Amino acid sequence: MKEEELISIIQKHIPNVLLETNLEGYGEKKSGKVRDLYYYDDKIIIVTSDRISAFDVILNQGIPFKGQALNQTSEFWFNATKKIMKNHIVSVPDPNVMIAQQCKPIELEVIIRGYITGSAWRRYKQLEENNEPLIISGVEFPSDLRKDEKLPEPVFTPTTKATSGHDEEIAPEEIVEREIVTQEILERIMSTAFKLYAEGNKVVGKQNGILVDTKYEFGLNPEGDLVLIDEVHTADSSRYWLSEFYEDRFEKGENQRGLDKEFVRNWLRKKGFTGEGQIPNLPKEVVTNAALNVVKAYELITGQNFVPSKTYATNIRLQRNLESSLIK
Repeated sequence: MKEEELISIIQKHIPNVLLETNLEGYGEKKSGKVRDLYYYDDKIIIVTSDRISAFDVILNQGIPFKGQALNQTSEFWFNATKKIMKNHIVSVPDPNVMIAQQCKPIELEVIIRGYITGSAWRRYKQLEENNEPLIISGVEFPSDLRKDEKLPEPVFTPTTKATSGHDEEIAPEEIVEREIVTQEILERIMSTAFKLYAEGNKVVGKQNGILVDTKYEFGLNPEGDLVLIDEVHTADSSRYWLSEFYEDRFEKGENQRGLDKEFVRNWLRKKGFTGEGQIPNLPKEVVTNAALNVVKAYELITGQNFVPSKTYATNIRLQRNLESSLIK
């Protein structure tokens, strides 16, 4: 599909974005920043909405086709990484819906970084300016790094998983001390996360992309096995750059060409918003570009063309597709 045609479809559906779901007959609903979760028997129905968050705050506007692209990106990656770690996926009955096995989530944001950028860069500069040790989540970073510089090797910089407010840095030894997980489970999580990150870069690298950093979540299934949950390598949970621009932009100190929501964060910063106070409304051009980025990220990491649903996501469509699936 040509970009002009895609832009027209995106803008047509700006008023139709899926911001809230209300499915009947599928149990208790819990809403996260982007996903609505329905607990049904031993399954969990995960509906990926078009909501977008920044600085741990849900923004006022949704992004057309964001839910579909994110859900189908996760579907691709859950299938592609089964060889590395079991996951919770059962089926995908709708472009915006994933049915998964209920698991006990591990209260940890597992973050792998291959480059110093984003929140890690801002924290690094703060430490540097205050003449403090350059340690983030227990990792000691080299001195004199430049923004967007590739790290000598990927690093594990976990944070707590806050139910409200901001996530906080946490070092590996603190994870064990707080009894979030045992040392054995932590080592498995770390090993798996590095393997997933390497596999992600291997795949997108073939298509001139860079998986800059990413977030994973893990849980324990009813049998007590460690499994991968939530989402994998989506434009919401990961930062992507285009490799053909990386070196030139890095040497010039320019912002990288990315396929993520960092430009939305940058627009909000220019408006003086970093998570506190009144949330600015995103203009039409920012919403459109955010939707294009999600679609392009899907195409970059799957090698497939994005096909917008002919019928846009509504509660009626979601309910109908669930009722015709294996869950009755």
